Amino acid sequence: MTVQEAAKWILQEIADQYDQEECAAIAKELLLFQLKSEPKDWFKIQRLNLAEKSIGTLTQQINRLKKEEPLQYILGEAWFCNLRFEVGPGVLIPRPETEELVEWVISHCRFPVQELRLLDVGTGSGCIAIALKRRMKAASVWAMEKSQEAIKQARNNAQQLGTAIEFLHMDLFDESKWKSLPEFDFIISNPPYITEKEINELANQVRYHEPSLALFAPTHDPLDYYRKITALFLQKRSKTGQLFFEINPLYADELITLLEENGLQGEVKQDMQGKKRMIRAWHN
Repeated sequence: MTVQEAAKWILQEIADQYDQEECAAIAKELLLFQLKSEPKDWFKIQRLNLAEKSIGTLTQQINRLKKEEPLQYILGEAWFCNLRFEVGPGVLIPRPETEELVEWVISHCRFPVQELRLLDVGTGSGCIAIALKRRMKAASVWAMEKSQEAIKQARNNAQQLGTAIEFLHMDLFDESKWKSLPEFDFIISNPPYITEKEINELANQVRYHEPSLALFAPTHDPLDYYRKITALFLQKRSKTGQLFFEINPLYADELITLLEENGLQGEVKQDMQGKKRMIRAWHN
């Protein structure tokens, strides 16, 4: 079976789970991964023959896709800001929208970079903290995470990608631990923000496989994490400190009000799809 034939076979096998464009992207990614090739080599490898072992591995991967397991968990990796991150069950899969958040943070950084201190709250795979450190090597970066499984994965990613991150195995809601933290110039977070009423709108790959603690906002108060992170920012910000959130577009106006009630000024930014996806805040 050639790569070209395998791509058609994969398309047929998963056609019921995904639309045609997504099927094609998945087939391509599976085959590139199998052959340890890069996207730029896609057209060069079309006529290569797959070994029987590779076909067997692809069969197993297709069966997992049919059970609606995320492709990133099957491959054990996800790409974020052109960096390869290891991911697995228990760790949120990085999203393109969060790449936009990283770029927005960088656009507001000042010089000298070596004096900057940044904190990523709820780091998950470590994607935000590591991407920022890779772009601003001289800055000091901390990453806070409650999940033991996630912080282990984040530490591994930091090591693999050659970044020195100060990891904090800490529960944001344990305010007694805040006193041990330094002041920060930037606090960044992509907290859980999907509400109960939105659960049925999620793809099954997300709803049933990615960690609920990293996805879903508390049912009693969807802004609970934002309130707590804002309180942390007020206590630990530098004089020119800035706060960056990824947000649920449904609550953009309420979050601006929350920030204003705490004496902060807020700015909303849309993502590539035109949705209100990010907020920057600073002291008036």
